Amino acid sequence: MSKTRNTETDFTTKKIVIMSIALLLFCAIVSILFTANADENRAAQFIRGRFEPKAKAQDGMLEIEGVDAIGEVPEGEIRYYINKEPIFPSGYERGDVLLQNPDSSMYSLQFRFYLADGSSSAPVYTSALLRPGQYIDGDKLDRYLPPGSYACTYTATAYDLTDETVVCGSTSGLVTLTVIC
Repeated sequence: MSKTRNTETDFTTKKIVIMSIALLLFCAIVSILFTANADENRAAQFIRGRFEPKAKAQDGMLEIEGVDAIGEVPEGEIRYYINKEPIFPSGYERGDVLLQNPDSSMYSLQFRFYLADGSSSAPVYTSALLRPGQYIDGDKLDRYLPPGSYACTYTATAYDLTDETVVCGSTSGLVTLTVIC
């Protein structure tokens, strides 16, 4: 009677070494996340930012202190709320982006921020698509920006509610992004 070995379930030296290295890497990442000061450690900022997902549109309307609610939006117009001076704790982490599409809007809206100095044509931020009555309260940038203040242009693109691939128009303006560290 011969015994056959199932090599897929055997713990070989190679498997033990690989599992040990993976466990050590996991422990190192957890250690950085819980012990590093984010203001001084870019590696900790990077790791926290990678685990933080992009914001999704949320249903409802935010009450913004000192700002009147948008009532009826005239046909063919785009109206919205935007925080024109969002601040980010680091170039990797979530900042206080605030975007809101009012209930009475006839369009879905998407926002993109671009560096105004023209150094890149790629957006530094792209929002989720906001249907009427949705908002985003806090999001992270699409790419890393070093500490500083950045003059940016933004575009708000309106899409048809029944076919959100059809662009109905857009408008633009200025925002200033600030990255603290």
